[in-house]
Amino acid sequence: MRIFRNSAAWILLQTSVIFGQLPYHALKLVISNYELMQDAFQKLCRAGYLEVVKAPGHKSFFATDAGVETYCRMLHKEGRAPIRKKPAGTRNIQKAIRLSRINEARMFFAFLGHASYQTSLEIKREMEKKDARSSDSLKYSRFVGKIKRGKQVSLIYHFGNGNQRLNPNGESNASVWLREQDTIPCEKIILTETEKGLVDILEYSLWALNKSSDALRHMQLNYYISYDDNAVLLPLTIGAGYFAQAFGREDWPQMLRYLEDKSRPADGIFLSTLDGRWMDVLVYLSKELTPDVPLTFAVWDFQIPILQELTDRGLLPKNWPGIYYRIKDFCHGMSYRQDA
Repeated sequence: MRIFRNSAAWILLQTSVIFGQLPYHALKLVISNYELMQDAFQKLCRAGYLEVVKAPGHKSFFATDAGVETYCRMLHKEGRAPIRKKPAGTRNIQKAIRLSRINEARMFFAFLGHASYQTSLEIKREMEKKDARSSDSLKYSRFVGKIKRGKQVSLIYHFGNGNQRLNPNGESNASVWLREQDTIPCEKIILTETEKGLVDILEYSLWALNKSSDALRHMQLNYYISYDDNAVLLPLTIGAGYFAQAFGREDWPQMLRYLEDKSRPADGIFLSTLDGRWMDVLVYLSKELTPDVPLTFAVWDFQIPILQELTDRGLLPKNWPGIYYRIKDFCHGMSYRQDA
């Protein structure tokens, strides 16, 4: 197979070699034209440069030896040094799911230019160099990496295409250890492949919100949002990428207050998800809805499909009025308002 520089095939091969095994979903973050991306992907697979790992609910791929050799050969032609180590890939389904999610989250933040991002594998290797047993703190934790935003540390989780069960002790140990290292509070950022995956979390959280702590104590639960753990929810989309860039700005808190004050109506219920958190929406949905009381949302444009899915599931009233901001403009230092 002949691969031309800057072609879709070259971009996909380069991405798979640099970031290692990735979920098929990650290709949408690399090339927006789905048909072009799919055609290039199939050609690379037929040429034996990529290998696909499949299971119910999972599809990932990694560069083969032939693919890595072709990549290095093209680098050599350009006078660039070839890679020293072949990226990891596995056919084991459980390991493939875990590894591909870690790599997709790394790719997501790398594309955004977040140099402070560390994968959970990198963190674990650092811990093992100091004390082999210290990495026990990360056992059973499902987080895939962390990022620093000023004085704030965010733990990144990747849930794939829906909600998943977390080990409470594992997550507690990991959070405590990371907080001790950074001596500052940690927050969670939950990534899913689609907006529907986030709505699964919200719907489950709504169910858990109406349960007493005693009722939940002895149950094996999927992840749910609580007052103590009001995580940021992001779909793995280009729009959410602009959001991740914007919330790294030093003036982020001030801009949020400005946009919310600008959007707040004179009366009625006002709900904002501009900070990426949904606890206020859950509290609103947990109460008996009063149609006579005006409701106004302030959201980013990439969050509108989440609200639409909540509406389709009957959790939100239809025709909710809202104000949305284009996150792409805000990312570049502008604020843009338009009625939704």
